[in-house]
Amino acid sequence: MNVMTRIKNIFLILLSIFILELTSQIIILAFEKKYSILFKSFSNTISKKIIKNYQINWDYKKNKMKPGIYENDFTSYTINSKGFRGNEFKEKKEKIRIIAFGGSTTIGLESPDNKTYPFQLEKLLNEKSDKYEVINMGFSSKSLNFIKNLFFTEAYKYEPDYITIYSNRNSLMYDGGSIDPYFEGTRLVKLNYFLQENISTYRLLFKAYKKFLNFNVDSKKLKSPFNKNGISKDYLINGYKNSIKEIVDYSKKNKIKVVLIKQAYYFEPNIFEELKIYTVNNLIELYEKNFFVNKYKINEETQYHVVLGAILNKSLDEFNKLDNVIIVDPVTNLLNSKDNFTDYLHLTPAGNLILAQEIYKNLK
Repeated sequence: MNVMTRIKNIFLILLSIFILELTSQIIILAFEKKYSILFKSFSNTISKKIIKNYQINWDYKKNKMKPGIYENDFTSYTINSKGFRGNEFKEKKEKIRIIAFGGSTTIGLESPDNKTYPFQLEKLLNEKSDKYEVINMGFSSKSLNFIKNLFFTEAYKYEPDYITIYSNRNSLMYDGGSIDPYFEGTRLVKLNYFLQENISTYRLLFKAYKKFLNFNVDSKKLKSPFNKNGISKDYLINGYKNSIKEIVDYSKKNKIKVVLIKQAYYFEPNIFEELKIYTVNNLIELYEKNFFVNKYKINEETQYHVVLGAILNKSLDEFNKLDNVIIVDPVTNLLNSKDNFTDYLHLTPAGNLILAQEIYKNLK
């Protein structure tokens, strides 16, 4: 084979790969507004995304919030140059660094910048020193899958000493309908997320594989008042824990302590006392029978939150014996007063303080 023939064959292969990636990128862009390496350099798309009564400028290229000062019905809030809530911070740490992951209860858009739980936690830790910094990486309506993506593609670069994870409700709503492949090795986890973020063809193939993986578990779904596809039993029993385990395993290898926080829902307190006595499998059976709807005369939406939320909270207990994991349970203290909540889930500044105090006690 002469040189020109080889060059021609290589060119045809590269052209085929380019066309495949271009086609994949167009599909991903149309359905997900995600950009691969192919388009990232040429894109500056900023779109507005409405979440409840929050108006957020969302940068789909970076998958972050656009920096600036915003206002909503509760307060004003600051998004720094890296797309996170709060003050600017240096990439290279100079203090003991804690990164707080979570959804709307972590970013705290119901509270001023100095009343979110990450800000108040930092204040508590620095009462007698100035050795700690807490970075708020909460995002409204984002789940544990988003947290994993953020951790393995960016946040690990900031070399945290601790990470906190407060993700329950969003994980049920957005991740619970299916299960993801579980990656045993930490390198594979990082590689998977790198490829998903940058190579559209891989992202499409991964989605197809995930669809195939979930094909056999479609019949094992619990009904959901929020999602016609239902909630995967396997996600409740294994999927959520596997996602946590991927984070915990990587963190252990990199000497990062993981703080797993149970989430509180403000409903009838007696229900929560009863939930404590059941196992995960018991709760799934009772949920299928509408046991709590009939006993406490609550609606199916409330049963969904309290029962399935309790299942994910119980899942965290299985990590309690690991030497790089700390379990924080603020539920009882938060449920002592309705004043800690703006609704059934989101916290007031007073609720944020209680949550910060519970984390602080466990860290100290």
